[in-house]
Parts: sequence; C-alpha cells; structure tokens
Amino acid sequence: MAWVPLLHLCLVILTVVSASPGTTLEASDLRPSYDYIIAGGGTSGLVVANRLTEDPNISVLVIEYGFLDDGGPDTLVPGIKPSDKYWRTYTSIPQPGLNNRSGSLHTGQVVGGGTVVNAMFFNRGSAEDYNSWEELGNPGWGWNDLFPGSFTPATPEIAAQYQIPADISAHGIDGPVGTSYHPPCSFAIIDYLYRAWESIGVKRNPQPDNGLAVGVFHSSLSIRNDSMTRSSASAAYYKPIADHRPNLHLLTGQRVSKVIFDGKRASGVEYFARDGVRTIRQVRASREVLLAAGAQRTPQLALLSGIGSEKLLSDLGIPVVEDLPGVGYNFQDQPSYIMQLNFTSWSEPTPDWLFSANASHRDFVQEQWKLYTEAKQGAYTLPATGGCDVAFLPLQNVTQQHEAIIEAAKKVDMAQCVPRGASESVLRGYKAQQDILLKYYGSPRTAVQESAHNGGSGLAFVHLKPRSRGSILINSTDPEDDPVIDFGTFMHPSDLDIMVAIYRKNMEFIRSGTMQEIGTTIPDVEADAGSDEQIVELLRNKTQSSWQHPVGTIAMMPREAGGVVDSELKVYGVEGLRVIDASIMPLIPAAHTSSTAYAVAEKAADLIKATYEQMP
Repeated sequence: MAWVPLLHLCLVILTVVSASPGTTLEASDLRPSYDYIIAGGGTSGLVVANRLTEDPNISVLVIEYGFLDDGGPDTLVPGIKPSDKYWRTYTSIPQPGLNNRSGSLHTGQVVGGGTVVNAMFFNRGSAEDYNSWEELGNPGWGWNDLFPGSFTPATPEIAAQYQIPADISAHGIDGPVGTSYHPPCSFAIIDYLYRAWESIGVKRNPQPDNGLAVGVFHSSLSIRNDSMTRSSASAAYYKPIADHRPNLHLLTGQRVSKVIFDGKRASGVEYFARDGVRTIRQVRASREVLLAAGAQRTPQLALLSGIGSEKLLSDLGIPVVEDLPGVGYNFQDQPSYIMQLNFTSWSEPTPDWLFSANASHRDFVQEQWKLYTEAKQGAYTLPATGGCDVAFLPLQNVTQQHEAIIEAAKKVDMAQCVPRGASESVLRGYKAQQDILLKYYGSPRTAVQESAHNGGSGLAFVHLKPRSRGSILINSTDPEDDPVIDFGTFMHPSDLDIMVAIYRKNMEFIRSGTMQEIGTTIPDVEADAGSDEQIVELLRNKTQSSWQHPVGTIAMMPREAGGVVDSELKVYGVEGLRVIDASIMPLIPAAHTSSTAYAVAEKAADLIKATYEQMP
C-alpha cells in the first residue's frame, strides 16, 4: 500500500538514533595476541566482553559474523520488525514427529545477536527451572545464585515512578539492560484475555519474576522506560563503552572457523572474512578462548576444532583433541502451534490494525506513530508481535489427566527418544534429566504451557518443557556449511500427550463465555477436531519445532552424564577454553530465554574474573 513507504521514510529521520558505536577494526588492525578471544558477538559475548574489560589491563577481542546494526528505527522502535538483513534462518532435517516436515530456526546475525531481533520478552522461569540445573550436578547455578545476574534491584522511589510491582526485589531499572513492565499502551481487547483465563481457573500473577512464573500476566520487556526503545545487548553492553574502552576490540563480518590448540591448551583461533576471498588468519589468546556463537553454531565450532565424539570426528577426518560425545546433543527448543482467531463482534482497534502484513487502517497507524514520536506512547511501544500478555500453566492446571500423563511417561523407553548416535553417557544424562522433569511436571510452581495472545488474530501455544531431545552436529568440515539440525520434535510420546492437553486447554479458553462475547471463531479444521487422534494429526501437520529458544547443545553437566562443560563453564579435558552462551543450559527454562542468557553471561564473567583474581 502506498502509505507504507511514506511511513518508513518518516522512520528514517526519527530522532531516536543510537549512540556512536565506536570504530570496529579490520583484520589488519588486530594485535597478535589478546588476553581473551570471544567467538561470537551476540548476547553472551558482548556481556562478557564488557565485564572483562572493566579492568583496563585486560584485552579482549570479539569476533562476530554479523555487522553492527545501523541504528535505524527497525532496531530501536519496539513496534517495527527488524530488517531481514539481521536474521539468519536454518532448516532442520525432516522431523518424523511432524510428518517429515522440516523445522526452521531463526537467529540474529548482527552484533548483539538475538536481542536485536527478538520479541523483547524479558521474563524468567520459576525457581524450580534453575534449581533443576543445580540438581544435575552444577553447584552455584540454582535460582538464588543466578538471581543477581538477572536484574538489578530498584529503589522504592524508582519502583513507584515506573509502576514496578510491590515486590521490587525481583526487578530493577538500574542494570545495563533497560526493562519496562507496563508499556504506556494496551489494546482494550486484552481485558477479555485476562477475564477469559480467569473464568477457566487461571489466576492473574502481578509478579511472575519472583520465582513463581505461573498464571496470566504481563511480561516484562527489554525496552527502555525513558526512551521506549529496544534495549539490546549491543545497545546496553557495547555501544555505551565502545568509544572509551581501547582494550576492547570488535571485529565484524568474520567467521571463527577453528580453535587453535597447543596440545590440550586452547591458544587462539582461526578466522576468515564472510565476504570475498577466503583467507585464513590467526590470532592468539594468552589466557582463554571463550565460545559464544549460540546453541546452533557453538557445537559446530567445537567439532571443527576437534572437540566432540571421536567417531564423528574421525569419520570426517578431523584430528581429535578431546573425545566429548555430548557435543551437539541435548538440543532443546519449545514446540509451538499458532491458531488463527477471528472476532466477529469486535470493531475496536486490535494489534492487527498496526502489525499485520495487510494492515489497512492508515489513520490509526499515523495516529500511533505520532503518539510514539511525540510522547513515546501508543502501540509502537509494544513489540511488533503486538503484545506481551501470556498465560503460563503448570501441567495440573492444563489437564485433570496430569497424573496419568506422568505415569505413562515413566514407562517410555528413553533410548528411543534421543537422536541416533547418542553415546551411553548422553543417555545416562538424559535419564537424569527425565527424573527431574517428571518431578516438576507434578509441581504447581513450574509451567509447561505458554499461551501468547496479543489481542490480534493469532493465538500461539507452546510446550515449554519438552522431554524430546535433538542434536546439532556436522556432516562437513567447511565452517560455512550449516550444521545439521535435528529438533527431535515429538520423539517422546509424552510431549504429544501434553500438547494435546495444551490444545484442549486453549480451546476451553477460546470457547469461554468471555471470548464468545466478542464472537471469537477459529477455522473449521480446528473447531471440528474433537478426538485425540484428530488433534494429534493437526499437531503433526502444523506445529513448529521452534519457539526460537535453542539451548543445551554444550550441556553443563557431569562428564559421565554427557556433559561438555563443568560448573565453571570449562570444557572438559582441555585448558583455556570455556563456553559462555545458551548452549550450556542443561534444561530449558519455562520462559523466553533472553534474560536467562544474560544471567548466564554475567555469571560466566564472574567465574572468569575469579579464576585469575586467585592467581598470585
């Protein structure tokens, strides 16, 4: 439509531009050696780089495949979807559990990674989500240990000013990542969402970030309260310091292809430019190499460097540095299903008026844009997904059959639920995870279902704690080739049992008296699905493998349980190599993973600093 280019022309001259990002370097400008080299300038890489270079005597090089964002409105204004140039999409192998459909994984390909392109949800899981990490043999990684890395406590005065809930110990606005809890806009239709969930027994939760992330609530967002702009890792951890941290170097547009080892010690990396002729260069690290390429690329980099299954490496002709068969296994994401809604008795604005591809309400769009540019109010203060109101339900609130589902899950041969080629140690760790998952499936304090409805035409429901496991491995020695991604969606039968129950719970929500007040309807194929068999077929045909929260492929677990890193994030069997990103999460939390990734990175920085503070 003709008005769309005009609106985006206005966006180009918007005054909410980013601060100068400083000068990024060319390969020829690098020092021959740094104290630390970080492979990946996404969320975790930038956090750790910032924290380590607080000491002016410490030098850090970050090497990132993407480039700096250009500071345009699509990376700043919450209500504008980031440009395609900042995304990278991976396609999985066919998934038997999805009738052999392939899944897609979308990641950020830009300095700041996923935080530049995501939906800005900044919620935490329940305390039990993180305590389970500690139960798997990781002392110091429970809820009470990770909490300081998640939020900076607010003063009572600031809490009152920004309408932070009464339990202010769970929040703050003084940390690097700007967060908001009540954006100055909400569509009137959202009230029906809350009342509908309440009518079927789901209570409102005014404080979901205090360790009890269940109920229906408004999620906190990584949006700055003062400017109502996206607060990415780049904006929060890199750009503010880039001009006055000469000890922090950022090299963009480069692929780290291999970790260099001197014997068993990581001593540097090889890398090359993503564009042009491939020229392999090297740079050395005097202390450590830190991997932060994300759950999809970090295992690939480890394997290309000789860290992983001896059989896989030998089959590809890669010299084995350390036989760690857990590399690339334990892959977890959250399968999701999106249902289209129609409101036949509602004529007031909805997010679709602004955010849908065929939005046609020009006056409304212009009005909202004026509100945003002049007062930092209106619908553009919301994510481009249209909202942040969700229902998180524990299994016992999803279905009365929760005990039967748990009992059936106990009888499953778990060896059939892990990817082919998994070692005995990986299977041993998987069994340990399943015992913990079953315990928390029975808990009223841990969610298994997310239902996200922004008041528009889409209702997404998600299985937050799947038992199926996938893998991210390689079948090529070329670092530019995509890794081989297997989500393993629905390979464990209890995941389908739970998704059927989640489907039915969402149908109960849709058919509630409150939602029928606004004439809510759904497509016939879903309305007519009554039996479990019909629902299963719908799920196999329409479920997406990913909620874009990949974790777990370099699991922090005991080595004998398929773990790759210890509780200090050090890779087993070698020296000078740690992993600092979401790939270390042994179990996926029942949450969007952004805030947890920040917490992992903050803790990683503390662990690294402590290692060398103790040295004489």
